[in-house]
Amino acid sequence: MPPVAKPSSNHYDMVVIGGGSGAMGVSRRAAAYGKKVVVIEEDGRLGGTCVNVGCVPKKLMWHAADIGEHLKEAPEYGFGDVVDKPKVPGFSWKYFAEKRDAYVRRLNGIYDHNLDKDGVEYLSGHGKLTGKNEVEVTLRGEDGSFNAGTYKVTGDRVVIATGGRPIIPSDDKIPGASLGINSDGFFELREQPKRVVVVGAGYIAVELAGIFNTLGSETHLLIRHDTFLRPFDPIISETLQDYMSKTGLNHDRG
Repeated sequence: MPPVAKPSSNHYDMVVIGGGSGAMGVSRRAAAYGKKVVVIEEDGRLGGTCVNVGCVPKKLMWHAADIGEHLKEAPEYGFGDVVDKPKVPGFSWKYFAEKRDAYVRRLNGIYDHNLDKDGVEYLSGHGKLTGKNEVEVTLRGEDGSFNAGTYKVTGDRVVIATGGRPIIPSDDKIPGASLGINSDGFFELREQPKRVVVVGAGYIAVELAGIFNTLGSETHLLIRHDTFLRPFDPIISETLQDYMSKTGLNHDRG
């Protein structure tokens, strides 16, 4: 069931701002105890970071890269073009992105269905606290902009479950920062870049750099210190660094 066109009531037992895993858990549990609950999610997609721009699409990208790694070795076993040995034969980033996004939309629909099944009202819009136990909701229109009306609702309990978002530094702090993308932007790419610089030494940077490199992009991982994944066990970092060097991924200090 899609989001409702407008709030069905001015007052709820619980108003939940956010549509990720925390919001899903608290809203459905409250509804199971007979409470009248509304969920407000501004992104237009339920499931939060994990479903939309985190665990799920990342694992799909990782699996594609893993398949690509095996395909790279396939000519040694007589498969494919044994002369040219293409790195990832016939890989279409655009096609895969479409299939990946369709899988994510299916999960969005499951979350939507679960809210409807449990009797939780779902509003697609921006929620803002305007007073004690009072939330202003600006609804999202069919074109994606917030132009479908503004309403005020109150709740005996208001739960803030908005999660977090990556921060883009200003150009004053890091010149040219606005020209880059963050991990969310990675999943918005419709075409595979030929050359990529990934800035960071954490596990997200390492994962994305590995995916880019394996799928055929010339990839540079830019780090500040001697190695990456510093909070992890040194054996993991050292082993991975050696492996990534062998696969052609460049890691540079800067």
